[in-house]
Amino acid sequence: MYCTINDLLTRIDEKVLINLSNDIFPASSVNTQRINETIEIADDIINSALRNKYQLPLSSTPKIITQIAADIVIYRLYSRRPQDIPKNYVKNFEDAIALLKDLQTGVKVLEAKSSEISETVLSPQMYMCDKTEEDRRFNKRFEL
Repeated sequence: MYCTINDLLTRIDEKVLINLSNDIFPASSVNTQRINETIEIADDIINSALRNKYQLPLSSTPKIITQIAADIVIYRLYSRRPQDIPKNYVKNFEDAIALLKDLQTGVKVLEAKSSEISETVLSPQMYMCDKTEEDRRFNKRFEL
């Protein structure tokens, strides 16, 4: 897991987390099962973005990945409710998704051990091809 309930509690008030994670009111404690399920979804979202760039699972979780996971979890918990999601959590979620896209495309790179980085991170614009000049169907003048 890229984040824990304690990581969430550093970013959101405990009473709010209790209310977001429970469907029965009044609730007195955090619904850990629902939170853990939401964390797993956030992990899957992150892994799908990092899969072709890094060897998963990451041997250690960078703080930025913990932040991304927490932002996704909080947003998804709020989205379970019919009320509007506070703007700061929407912004955090949008920033997290944008950062994941940057990590996926190689615009940004996580600090990781070289053994965790796949070859695609080292040269994101390069690709392998087994075609030769003779494989062309048309020449430069488009003649057969």
